[in-house]
Amino acid sequence: MKRNLFFLIMLAIALITGSCSNDLDEVPAPAAGSSGQAITFKPWANKPLRAAATQAKDVTDFAVLATDTTLSTGVGVLINGVLVVGSNATSWTYSPPAFWPETAAVNFFAFSPTAALGVTNGVAALAGQNDATAGQPNITYELPTTLTDQKDLLVARRSSTFSQDGAGGVLLNFRHALSRVLFQAKSESSMQFIVSSIKLKNVKSKATLDLNYVPKDTDPFPYPTDNATIASPGYQTHWVPDGASTVELTANITDTVVAGDGAWHYVVGDVDALYVIPQENDPSDLNRATLVASGDPDPSGGFYIEITYRENGAGAVNRTYAVPVPAIVGDAYASSIAFEMERQYTFQFELFGKKPIEFKGVTVSDYSTVEQEEPLRLHWAGSNIYWDGTKLTFADSDDKSKEQYQGVFFKWGSLVGMSPAGANGSAWSRVTYFPTNPGVDETWTTDDITYANYADIPYATGTLTSYLRDSTYLTAITNDLLTGKDTIAARKGDICVYLTKIGAAPKGKRWRMPTNKEFEASGDYAKVGASGATTGNANGTAPIPSGWRRQNLNTPYFPASGLRENLTGVLTNVGIQLIYWSSSSFSATNGYSFSATSTAVYPIYNSSNYRPYGFPVRCVSE
Repeated sequence: MKRNLFFLIMLAIALITGSCSNDLDEVPAPAAGSSGQAITFKPWANKPLRAAATQAKDVTDFAVLATDTTLSTGVGVLINGVLVVGSNATSWTYSPPAFWPETAAVNFFAFSPTAALGVTNGVAALAGQNDATAGQPNITYELPTTLTDQKDLLVARRSSTFSQDGAGGVLLNFRHALSRVLFQAKSESSMQFIVSSIKLKNVKSKATLDLNYVPKDTDPFPYPTDNATIASPGYQTHWVPDGASTVELTANITDTVVAGDGAWHYVVGDVDALYVIPQENDPSDLNRATLVASGDPDPSGGFYIEITYRENGAGAVNRTYAVPVPAIVGDAYASSIAFEMERQYTFQFELFGKKPIEFKGVTVSDYSTVEQEEPLRLHWAGSNIYWDGTKLTFADSDDKSKEQYQGVFFKWGSLVGMSPAGANGSAWSRVTYFPTNPGVDETWTTDDITYANYADIPYATGTLTSYLRDSTYLTAITNDLLTGKDTIAARKGDICVYLTKIGAAPKGKRWRMPTNKEFEASGDYAKVGASGATTGNANGTAPIPSGWRRQNLNTPYFPASGLRENLTGVLTNVGIQLIYWSSSSFSATNGYSFSATSTAVYPIYNSSNYRPYGFPVRCVSE
């Protein structure tokens, strides 16, 4: 034992003296105003979609820029476009380490993989840039022109603070920066055909992306789900072409047989695809498919697709067609097609033996329509939000002692909790719980005067840009550096995010309201207890023994807490119905919600309610 102790002491002395002799090995000291805790990362990505590309579980590196916008020098660069390597399964490392500011927000910008062909300056692409200058930070990308050289380019942006991400690591949500193109073909009848080549002609080959256009955190791009609904102010391409140079993109396919069964068949494959820089293309001069003889000049100055195929039989000769892509239905713009960021395009063609090929249409969808990889394991809070006598709070994921708490009620996007006290049919009690000086300090107020009129309780209003089940709209506006303070000051936003920011939520986790999609389907739930009218208390701590339990994701119990009606605040259905707000917006007037009666859980994707209704909130963490 003494020998071991002596050895450890000598080793410590050697390490100390060794570090003094080599300044290059020293870890830099935290700057003034720093929290003293190093910035770490916890990235994830939607699964890129072909074998040659990087998949989320295989991501091993990314380049990151981090800027602190509140330093007195203007914009302080904390991480200057450095390489980060590792994995979520082990850890992510970079050098030199950077430290969280004690209170200031930090903007993070990243792209992956750093070795992607076409990114100007590679891993150093973000070095020396900041987000205080218009058009920065940005990356310039030159598109590899053949499928085998292409990789799915991923980008990320997040605004965060030490209190949000200091414990668990910065959650970088990598998004697809490019457009993805698939091809399908079918035969006119029982004839079989062989497709030997597909090319996208006259697409712009080089462009620059301002990373400030990348949605932060987990927000989806605000794009329509149907290509026919794209309208002013125009296309969401975000990339700015560098000059007018155009190229042809080639899908390196071997001969692909299209069966004569009248069904649609993938020509390149349903996994392999061409990637395209998002862009608005010039219209084609062609008005129908044109047979192209070998050596003919380019038949059009605009965008078109070139396909070479033949009948499947001895002696059949390849024929090459230039196929124009008609304008999108209802499109007021000149482009034949606009390739948008993080969007997928499936072009369909019908093949004929004795007449020209026909373009049949293009299906436009989001990358989210294909298989995704879960970012991090989702955990539900152990209770609804309730009043503990001094503040609004809730139980941690592994604490089941408060799972039956009725919880206080909220209008959609409100930071004001409403007392659920009373029996069914009780009038508005006027008792509320709200931050005294939101965004200024952490104090709370409860009274029956401030919001004596139910209609005066604030909630999120107005036309939104996204009506998707997986949208975290309330989370996004609360975290936004430009509008978040104003939102919170008006006592609006994601109550779970707000409680996290002020330290009223269980520590060490990033809490937020769930998206509507995260409640998932009715088959995930089992009924608990016999439904029957009951009475709650003022703090939302009264146990409600009837409800529904989710069978996965830490098996949360959702009590049938009831609700307050949207016009008068009357209390109804306590012990009979459960209905919970999500962060997802259904329309300009409604929010998505999760609901169930005494007999059934309703399909979540059809469930929405008028925002002034009062429902409980259950938080989630990742």
